[in-house]
Amino acid sequence: MIRVGFDGRWYNDSGIGTYVAGLLKAMAPLQQNFKLIVYEDLENQIPGLSDLPIERVSVRAKKYSLSAQFEFTSRRKKDKLDVFHSPFYVLPFYAGCPMVVTLHDLIPFLFNIDRWPKRAIVKAGYRMAANRSAHIITVSQHTARDVQEILRIPGEKITVIHNAVSAADFDNRTDTTEFDCVRQKYGLRRPYVVAASARNWRTKNLATALEALTLARQQSRIEFQTVVYGPPEGIQALDGKGKHRDLDLQTTGLVSAKDLGMIFRHAELFILPSLYEGFGLPVLEAMACGCAVITSSAGSLDEVAGDGAQVFDPFDVRGMAQAAVELLRNPQVLKHWQELALHRATYFSWRKAAEQTISVYHRVLST
Repeated sequence: MIRVGFDGRWYNDSGIGTYVAGLLKAMAPLQQNFKLIVYEDLENQIPGLSDLPIERVSVRAKKYSLSAQFEFTSRRKKDKLDVFHSPFYVLPFYAGCPMVVTLHDLIPFLFNIDRWPKRAIVKAGYRMAANRSAHIITVSQHTARDVQEILRIPGEKITVIHNAVSAADFDNRTDTTEFDCVRQKYGLRRPYVVAASARNWRTKNLATALEALTLARQQSRIEFQTVVYGPPEGIQALDGKGKHRDLDLQTTGLVSAKDLGMIFRHAELFILPSLYEGFGLPVLEAMACGCAVITSSAGSLDEVAGDGAQVFDPFDVRGMAQAAVELLRNPQVLKHWQELALHRATYFSWRKAAEQTISVYHRVLST
């Protein structure tokens, strides 16, 4: 039986956190021929693992710290690890065993989201992780191509394993009372459309989303509400709600996965014209709820959307606006894209991702 150490300290409220929690929960019942040891931050433990057959180890050292390097060196010996898996680009200097790293995107190489020298340090970290790991997992074919072209990593060292969503939070079940919940909690009113804000707002292209919705509101003459969820940085970068009064803008801030699922289920549509996504989890979350999706062709978004969403150039304001108008005006068009969204979402599951990840562990040890 092989023993796999998984660095769960990177759990947070972002897509990486979704990846960590979803993958670990799916791998737990599959431990017939391997043992999973999960390392957690004492102050940021991963929810949903307490009743699962996983060995959990609290790590005192903080992420990025030098002390973490020494702690993981000793943990490898004590826990007799055969493989070490990091879901982020930071790896121990010496793990004493083969290392697997998951690279979600290469945004630091493509966009100036950080100032120098932080950007230079992060890029160096990516390069070291890519070269020192025994194998790389990417969450999309697009990111795999970026890793090959930008980091000069051979394709045989990379395995693409798509993300998934929690079926407990994102599905198309109907509940006659749940809209009352989000209406009271977030001030929503029907009809409404949804867009996303984010901390890394420079790549989310929220300005184009709101421009397309403004045009759609003018053309459709339907006074829909525009709901923007997520961290406030994105909408603040656009001068806040005051600049978009004609959209009847309602911001929710960060919402739980459960609440986001409810918001998607009752929305007319979700729009995400990002300039780049390593995977594009919000698109899959919306599709799994049966929400019609308008997204962009940038990054991995068309890979994830497949035929389950309408895809446009990220700056095609008129095209996205016209698609929104058709969804708002025509119930048959709306139903068509809702059904396609649900069908496409069935291609992704954490069970499949877990099985493929375990296969990587065995492959690493067999080479």
